[in-house]
Amino acid sequence: MGFTIESLRLAVVHDDDRKGEYRIGPLHKGYGVTIGNTLRRVLLSSINGTAVIAVHIDGIAHQFTAMPGILEDGIQIIANIKQMVIKSDINDKKVITCTKKGIGAVYAGDFICPGSVEVVNKDLPIANLVDNDAKLSMNLYIENGVEYRLAEENRDVTFPIGTFPIDSNFCPVSHVSFNVKPSMFNESLNYENLFLQVETNGAITPMDALKSASKILVEYFNSITIEKEIEEAPVVVHFEKDEILKKPIEEVIPLSVRTGNVFKKAGIYTVQDLFNQSKKELLSLKNFGMKSLSSTLEELMKVPDIEHIMDREDLPLIKEYKAGEIAITVDDFEPTYETAQKETSSEVAETEKKAKIAVEEKSSEKEPTGILGKSIEDLCTELSISDSQLERLRKYHISNVEHLTHMTFEDLTVGNNRISKKNAKKIEEFLQEHDLKLKE
Repeated sequence: MGFTIESLRLAVVHDDDRKGEYRIGPLHKGYGVTIGNTLRRVLLSSINGTAVIAVHIDGIAHQFTAMPGILEDGIQIIANIKQMVIKSDINDKKVITCTKKGIGAVYAGDFICPGSVEVVNKDLPIANLVDNDAKLSMNLYIENGVEYRLAEENRDVTFPIGTFPIDSNFCPVSHVSFNVKPSMFNESLNYENLFLQVETNGAITPMDALKSASKILVEYFNSITIEKEIEEAPVVVHFEKDEILKKPIEEVIPLSVRTGNVFKKAGIYTVQDLFNQSKKELLSLKNFGMKSLSSTLEELMKVPDIEHIMDREDLPLIKEYKAGEIAITVDDFEPTYETAQKETSSEVAETEKKAKIAVEEKSSEKEPTGILGKSIEDLCTELSISDSQLERLRKYHISNVEHLTHMTFEDLTVGNNRISKKNAKKIEEFLQEHDLKLKE
């Protein structure tokens, strides 16, 4: 029986997490070099891997900077970061973070990574802090890719100020070699075996790398042999509704100083960065609780473009919000720019609707006299209620004291146009002094 392609086999000579040697054969003469060289080129150029593409270090604007209390300068730290081996299963950019204070060494294993990301060489030294007051805080941006990419190609306008791109080597295969030896098949020496040696950085096993390379070649050769009708290139449509995800959060809604700082430290800059987080991940951030999360989501849900992406199932935070896992709470405090917490949109709308209807119904009646006819402007002046709070009352169509008697305490203190409970109490006491009261 002669040689057939079914006679071809792959045998493992040696195999571990980083190094593998494989025998492929029997092959017709000349095919050892052909297949060996082809697999080698694909293994070194086309295997997908993960690498750091940009770095943000607190206190420096570029890598050519020395940092007080740290033995290495920016260039040395970046050189160490480039040696990090990262294993991941991600489809877009992710951020890994590290903060170190006081004397001690910073290792690759000190970086906090998302669930789908793992640093392989955890014992790799990154920097050494030599002063008790020294502090090193870093955000590393990682991404999947192939081959080698220059820093200029990694530049992205969405990166925060102070972030600088670096060169990235995505290929997890570090070395490939092969040799060809004569082989006997059916008592014939007109055959040969290919011995292929593959070495990786540990992010992928040699066998998995070899399988990936073979799959890539099979897909190419299949495309050559399969006859296809000439078709026009498909038109890729970019929906404008998804553009909101690429915008920085601070351009979409106002953020308090504290919330903004928390997001920056966690590498959350765009709307998509936020929606890609789960409730659990966000609440684990320092100085960020349920009130801050509820307030941020409340403001985002008021943005019209956000409504268009509510059907996205690939955004964890959106999914949890739709499932009712994130409750909106309101505390008893004076509303301010940085701390105001609001009720859900439906509750706010319902409260304001009831308040306006009650006042509008009375507005059509005969104009009141006496204390009931006292204007809301005069009342606010008498009770030392600020102009901003007066404007909130006007938005409820309250123009005199009688209108207030048709409002409940809740009407005044709940909703987008609410006034502080302190001022609502002043109004309630004023009415009681004149044998009047708020609606029960």
